[in-house]
Amino acid sequence: MTDAVRLRPAYPSDRAAMTALWQQVFGDSEATITGFYEAFPRCRAAVAENEVGALVSIVHVLPQTLTVEDQTIPAAYLYAVATRPDYRGRGLASTLIRFTEALLERLDYRCAVLVPAEPSLFSYYARLGYTTAFLRNHTPFPGGREIGWEEYHQRREALLTEPHITYSPEYYAYLQQAYGVKFYETQTGIAAAAEDYTAEVLPQDLGGTPCAMLKWLGRPRTLPSGYLGFALE
Repeated sequence: MTDAVRLRPAYPSDRAAMTALWQQVFGDSEATITGFYEAFPRCRAAVAENEVGALVSIVHVLPQTLTVEDQTIPAAYLYAVATRPDYRGRGLASTLIRFTEALLERLDYRCAVLVPAEPSLFSYYARLGYTTAFLRNHTPFPGGREIGWEEYHQRREALLTEPHITYSPEYYAYLQQAYGVKFYETQTGIAAAAEDYTAEVLPQDLGGTPCAMLKWLGRPRTLPSGYLGFALE
């Protein structure tokens, strides 16, 4: 049942309760969550609260840019979808996602993007109208010459001719801060990698298996399979 909860946009005053719910569901440290919020000041969220005002479900929204040929399309990355354990099995997350999509459409976002946390969730999100739109391989870091993120960004945009998510400066900063990622020119392209983590290797990561899904908000359009790249993991 979802009639005992109220759906609304999150407010700055919700930050402590949002952090607590995130910790409860995903087990991340408070420092990790605080780092995320500080790295993405444009992050917004929608929440569900129960009859006593406690947050029981949340969907985070990160503004994105979907680049298709010469067009840039406002997109929203839905992330850290969390529901309190005692409120699961009531369809609450699905209801909150639909509520979030309606808000996004009114704000002129053209599509929502998400990365299912496990293969079984592809069918769950398909029932909500999402289709597999992004593929990728996971290529080991081949080594290379370190370059700055600005040069990496320019080379990435020049290399990606298929529909893709264009990173913003805050994404590059988060890669560096949260994962210790550095950026490289390789013998065949570019790579973003840390000592024990590889964010992407291009062009080798293009194609591959389903990794992310998309839903058009408002009028749908045909989109060939594209490339998301780094997903918050």
